[in-house]
Amino acid sequence: MKVFVLLGNRMRDDGTISDLMRLRLELCVKYYNDHKPDYIIVSGGIANKIAGVAEADKMEEYLLASGVPQEVIIKEDQSLTTKQNAEFSVPKCKELNADTLVLCSTKEHIKRWYLNPVRLFKGYMRKYKATDIKLEVYTND
Repeated sequence: MKVFVLLGNRMRDDGTISDLMRLRLELCVKYYNDHKPDYIIVSGGIANKIAGVAEADKMEEYLLASGVPQEVIIKEDQSLTTKQNAEFSVPKCKELNADTLVLCSTKEHIKRWYLNPVRLFKGYMRKYKATDIKLEVYTND
């Protein structure tokens, strides 16, 4: 079972999605259309208190409008950081009996040296004894 994990990006103050989040969402739609993963976890909570909306809610809305079926989308709407994206998404992948976790974000996010998403996800995969899940990365690289 393949689970695609889409990392959010801070909402604008007016509650609209950022250009980076739009790019990530476009990547997700392309991946879904090309590969049809079993599930898509949209990961992101209310990181911008002024906006007052969870990133996962807006990501779900965008994906639904783009033709991704509701039953494929799982919301993780509590995380406020990349570390928490990993902490809260890895257990969901394990519960779904995923054999592959496809981590999606923009190249600048995936390649940063501090709070590196790949390193964080690998760490939580070890912590939650999910090292049997293959980790793949999908980005705009």
